[in-house]
Amino acid sequence: MVVIDTSVAYKWFSKENEEDLSSAMKLLDRQLKKREMLIAPDIILYELANAWATKTNLTLDQAKTFMRDFTLTEVKTEPITIELVNDSMIFSKKYRVSVYDASYAILAQKRKCTYYTADSKFINRVNLPFIKHLKDY
Repeated sequence: MVVIDTSVAYKWFSKENEEDLSSAMKLLDRQLKKREMLIAPDIILYELANAWATKTNLTLDQAKTFMRDFTLTEVKTEPITIELVNDSMIFSKKYRVSVYDASYAILAQKRKCTYYTADSKFINRVNLPFIKHLKDY
């Protein structure tokens, strides 16, 4: 089991000029072949929708298609709970990162698994052994 964040999933759909695309595709391929379960807090849905709606020139129909296609990847989305939010706030305060970013780390910590992200600044700021850069997958 592996936690992924928006920086990883976004690459699956926006393949042009994406760094570490081969690592992102390897993760997706292992998920689709049932060799690796990918999980994320369900906030990933909002983050992907926001990226597609505000940071790209995609039409609304294209963005909706991408969202549908994301659900077909069968990434297991974990519901946001008060416990996850509270733990994410503690993590956020401790490491001076967003609560959103912290939620992925907390999920990985609770599930005792690795969290892959393409966010180098986050990795460097928290410097935790279970949080790895996508390029290292």
